[in-house]
Amino acid sequence: MKVALFDFDGTLYPHETFETLRAHLKDHPKFKKNYKHFVRHFAPTYFGYKMKLVPKIKMQHRALESYVLSFKGYSKKDIDGFFADVAKSMSTELRTTLLEKIKELKDENYYVVLISGAFIPLLESLFKGVGFDYIVGSKIHYKGETLDYKSRFERVFADRKIDIIKEHFKNKEVDWKNSQAYSDSITDIKMLELVGQPVAVTPDNDLLSVAQDKNWKILTDL
Repeated sequence: MKVALFDFDGTLYPHETFETLRAHLKDHPKFKKNYKHFVRHFAPTYFGYKMKLVPKIKMQHRALESYVLSFKGYSKKDIDGFFADVAKSMSTELRTTLLEKIKELKDENYYVVLISGAFIPLLESLFKGVGFDYIVGSKIHYKGETLDYKSRFERVFADRKIDIIKEHFKNKEVDWKNSQAYSDSITDIKMLELVGQPVAVTPDNDLLSVAQDKNWKILTDL
């Protein structure tokens, strides 16, 4: 089995996903009242980050956690509907070159995986019909049909991606040497090193340096 791993934020989607989510919550006709709850919960961590008292990773985790908590009291149907609205607007900005590449890889019988820190309902709505064999993202927990705001939130990020990938494929024979991975960020370096054909997509400076040093494929004109 050959595998193709795709990052989302900055790779398939060229913008910062969280900023897009923040703007949609602020302006959404039905859910914009949630925005003040998000800000109230997130503000202390954000200001701590600006004062260099809180690490960036912790700040990013708190941002997503605060976002979920702003939907306290809402049903799964409501939350899925909100993410479907966001996905509809984001869909026009996906990188078509990579979407075409996914179709090509599917035709070549690759097992194609989307692995991201973005929320699962957003990813599932955004890529419905695209053909991913497996989608990994940050889970939103429910108690019955209502948001379970007491469950611990876990952001899928960096090394956690590797743990999930290895767990998913532990009983499968994977041809890693002829597998591919696509990402824009140095935080995904271990995911890129896992395969024999890594691809740096409009990479940040750190990843660009590594990709050039290792003679990896680099995509910039997308």
